[in-house]
Amino acid sequence: MAELEVVKHTEKVVAVAKDKTMKWQHKLQEILLEVAIIVFAVSLSIWFHNWSESRKDGSEAREFLSGLKKDLQADMEEMRDDEADYRKRQRGTAYFETVNQGAPLVRDSLQKYTGVFFDNTQIDPRISRYEALKSSGKLGIIENKELLLNITDLYTKDFPRITRRNDYFNNARQQLIIPYLVSHLKIDSTGLGGNWEEVLRAPIIGLMGIQGKSLNGNIEAYDIALRKCDLIIKEIDEELK
Repeated sequence: MAELEVVKHTEKVVAVAKDKTMKWQHKLQEILLEVAIIVFAVSLSIWFHNWSESRKDGSEAREFLSGLKKDLQADMEEMRDDEADYRKRQRGTAYFETVNQGAPLVRDSLQKYTGVFFDNTQIDPRISRYEALKSSGKLGIIENKELLLNITDLYTKDFPRITRRNDYFNNARQQLIIPYLVSHLKIDSTGLGGNWEEVLRAPIIGLMGIQGKSLNGNIEAYDIALRKCDLIIKEIDEELK
């Protein structure tokens, strides 16, 4: 509609300029009036377009933040489970370190902590929503720049830090500990009998004690991400009020 108005008044300006019967003073007044109308129409059109886009962006931002909150709540539940698993792994590696150094092996403790040799800890954050918005180039629809910075840090720094820590320990276990156990263990049908105590005295198992102490870094990485998620969720709640 605004485009038609601009065309109409532009044509009128041209017509007035070509009118040889009109005095130049009158021509100037008419032209200035038509130019003012054109400027007003264009300005109104731009304002309406920006207002419409702003409303659309605001709606998209609310939809994104509402979905992101659900993603983070699910991620936090998974991370708390992983963190609890790492704390158990710390206790397990500390126990097996005592066995490695000569303490007797207790069957109940072996059953309780055997998972530290074989279990992998992985994080699988729900990143699709964030990556989709990032790929569309629309991260800017989040007007709260502190919130945007926290979200970006979580997905580009905090989650990758956890992944790197997890990969380091998973790879060390898969490449060193598990092959050693597979080649040296002689166990019965329960998985708890056999030569566990003998195998656990080997120097390579002593490495697990060192790793167990380093797991503080993994737990800290999870703590940082959990605190960041909690902060982001609180900021989202403020935005969605």
